[in-house]
Amino acid sequence: MTTPLVVLDPTAGAATRSVQLVARPTSFAGLSVGWLDNGKPNSDRVLALLGERFADEGHREDVVRRKPNIGRVAPAALIDELAKRCDVVVTGVGDCAGCCSCTVQDAIALERRGVPTYVVVTSELVTIARIAATAAGVPEYPLVVVDHPLGALDPGRLAQRAVQAHEQIVGSR
Repeated sequence: MTTPLVVLDPTAGAATRSVQLVARPTSFAGLSVGWLDNGKPNSDRVLALLGERFADEGHREDVVRRKPNIGRVAPAALIDELAKRCDVVVTGVGDCAGCCSCTVQDAIALERRGVPTYVVVTSELVTIARIAATAAGVPEYPLVVVDHPLGALDPGRLAQRAVQAHEQIVGSR
């Protein structure tokens, strides 16, 4: 006798409360920009390199924060702080299932508070990011996708990932 295989769909019964995405800024000039590092190896470096690429736009302030736990959503107090202090946030980098899902949820929490948020994920985790976004009520959440992997890269290849992310963010305006 064979046991039937049960397949669970993480998007079944997805959130009925959809989120209206906030308009993305046409430039970071004069804005307070949040950089939310999810704690994955090299995420901080990629976000810093990405920040350097935006430096010439003349944003007002960098608010750099790191989540205390990779595999959990950011604490509400951290999301609240970023929502109060920042005009736009860039978060990432989702390059494993748990951290990617939580990073997407963090971004959507910021969107719910009125802050446009860019989510950087690696190419191998797009499906996970889409599942997380769908479950949160935003199936078409715009993702910034860089090549996988990220964690063990040298500085030159990390810089390439930052270039990829920068081109997509600027191109989405």
